[in-house]
Amino acid sequence: MKKILLTLIIGILLANCADKKPESKAETDEVVETVESVIKNLGTTESETLKIIDSYQELILKQNGNKCGEWGGDTKEIRIYKMEHKGKIFADYKNIIIDCKDPYSEKNEPKNIEKKEIILNESELNLAQESISELIKYKLTTEQRISHSGIGNYVISRDSTLIIEDWPSFGWPKFRELIKQIENK
Repeated sequence: MKKILLTLIIGILLANCADKKPESKAETDEVVETVESVIKNLGTTESETLKIIDSYQELILKQNGNKCGEWGGDTKEIRIYKMEHKGKIFADYKNIIIDCKDPYSEKNEPKNIEKKEIILNESELNLAQESISELIKYKLTTEQRISHSGIGNYVISRDSTLIIEDWPSFGWPKFRELIKQIENK
């Protein structure tokens, strides 16, 4: 009886997998082009960049590293926001550095590096938008895989109307470039 039940379950699973039609490359490219055009037209303040940011809306760009394998790694986070409706756009930067010998921070507290209320210039705002675009493009064009470790990249709006989570992910070069510019301020 168990063998029949097991055979039946495996048969159903295989039948479901066989019915799925993979998307063509043209369909995937079309979706990516559409998303990229939407992102390019998102647009900030007087310019055309990050218009989603307002005194009631903010974005968090975040990367969890993988230096400690399945225990994760350092966390870099940029919070982009406005204090006033027509005001300047600011960023808060946080880097949490963990010790891989104590990944759960039982003996040592992680090292926190923080910078607050950094005024972002047009170049940095464009780089933030390019970072979001880069993550979306990667997410849409990369086959999903199961993993127990790896880099995690995230973009989340305060009201959760925009959530992009990718894990395991890639190095996110535009985000790292933005971090370097913010660290040098």
